[in-house]
Amino acid sequence: MFSIIFTWLIVAWGALSCIYMLRCAWTRFPKRDVDADDVIPFLYPVDVSLAESLLDPATEFEFRWKLSPPQFREAQRKRMRLYLEVTRRMAHNATVLVRYADAEKNSPDPRRASLASALQEKAIEVRLYSLLAGIKLRFSLLLRADILNSMPVLAHLRTAGEIDGLQSYGALKTAAAAFVRLPPDEIESLTRNL
Repeated sequence: MFSIIFTWLIVAWGALSCIYMLRCAWTRFPKRDVDADDVIPFLYPVDVSLAESLLDPATEFEFRWKLSPPQFREAQRKRMRLYLEVTRRMAHNATVLVRYADAEKNSPDPRRASLASALQEKAIEVRLYSLLAGIKLRFSLLLRADILNSMPVLAHLRTAGEIDGLQSYGALKTAAAAFVRLPPDEIESLTRNL
């Protein structure tokens, strides 16, 4: 008797979870048109010069030279957490631009459709870089590399999965500026927010 009730509870739970997942998938992406005014406020500003300074091998060498090993490990952990935040922002901005390009991809204008595809390709490249670099950073931060008496070189994260992160993000900014239809004064706000 107990096994029959337990079996029906499992079947009911499975059916309800499938209904819930379908509802979430159906309501996740609205069917309304997304325009550029919906994109710009949702972008997180990414300081590319900060990212370049964090990935600069000369800066890291200077820290290694001037600081004691425990101080260097702490400074390196701070720099790693900061670069992790930069990669999170890059990934978020790429996601926002992919959703905007999805809304514009079915445009009757073939030029707009090709620009949307190019924007999506650049955004996927940035997302892939952010994912790989984020995994490496989280693993290094979780492992507590100070236990092993070695800290990972942050400059090695400039490329992850044969993708140059800063170069691909620059290409994404260029593709977004070419794709998004805005007046010239608002194009500047778009590139500033990216």
